[in-house]
Amino acid sequence: MRRIASYTPLLLALSLNLLSSNADAQPANTGNAAAATTEPAQQYRALSAQTRDVAERYLQAYLSRDWPRLFPLMAEHIHFADPTAKMVFGDLSQQGKPALTKYFTEVYPYVETHAFKRERSTFAGQHAVFIGESDWSFSLPGQAPVRSKTPLVLTLTVENGLVTQHQELADFQSYLNGRQQVSPGSSKP
Repeated sequence: MRRIASYTPLLLALSLNLLSSNADAQPANTGNAAAATTEPAQQYRALSAQTRDVAERYLQAYLSRDWPRLFPLMAEHIHFADPTAKMVFGDLSQQGKPALTKYFTEVYPYVETHAFKRERSTFAGQHAVFIGESDWSFSLPGQAPVRSKTPLVLTLTVENGLVTQHQELADFQSYLNGRQQVSPGSSKP
């Protein structure tokens, strides 16, 4: 214990030196340790607030399928993925704004309703996480609509005011059960 205590001033000095030498993150700090830790906390809070603003607008436009409001919030290199949908719908991954724009405008007309009951959200630096339940109905041409309530985690990464990553993780069992009821005898998802 005594040995660790003897290193505390050295570790504090090194920490302050590292913080003050990072010119991109903050100017040199000649104050005490409390002042040195305030700047990163303020930067984190500001970045989280910016992420919240962009993510909230993106989520609302996405849920309402308001493409003219959504598309300007997407980075050119945006990546969309829903790895949990692969067994149900195939690989839905899209890379780049043109591909994702096409995907949304061609596939989402088959989503007849989509409401999201948010249970929780977190905004941490560049990341936004929305947790809740998606109440949605989906119908392919010539098929009866299937309505389901699906637990959903939606994550967004925001960089320079634009969404660069959109990932969804859902439990599609409710959808598969509903599809089974609409088309009895079908054992294949």
